[in-house]
Amino acid sequence: MATSLVAAITMGLPPEKAMAELHRRFKQIIKREGLSPGEIAYLRGKIEKWPPGYAEQWASGYSVGLANEKAKGTLAVLEVRGIPVPDSVRERITTCTDLDCMDAWLKRSRTVERADDLFADDPDVPQEKPGLD
Repeated sequence: MATSLVAAITMGLPPEKAMAELHRRFKQIIKREGLSPGEIAYLRGKIEKWPPGYAEQWASGYSVGLANEKAKGTLAVLEVRGIPVPDSVRERITTCTDLDCMDAWLKRSRTVERADDLFADDPDVPQEKPGLD
């Protein structure tokens, strides 16, 4: 960042404007998909000069918020498609904090025939073996 700041100043930008431009660019980077909550918190902490330890707290809260929104999205897709959601499935969806898992469930919610099918490829769930009744 210091090198970029020096380059901007040598190009004639006043230090305040150069710093504002760097912050604007950092904020654009933060908005890109693919950054983890921890990476976003790190960058925001650097930009906004957060006190030590605050970035971890922010990342934790941000992760919870993302998980809640993904859960709402998954349940909304199932509802719009007219798929009944048993309480056990609703609880599993709304209590999950694994963002990768939530992404997979949200994607599957567009095509599953039953709410339980969301978890069909989940290695932590024992699969029913046909013909072993």
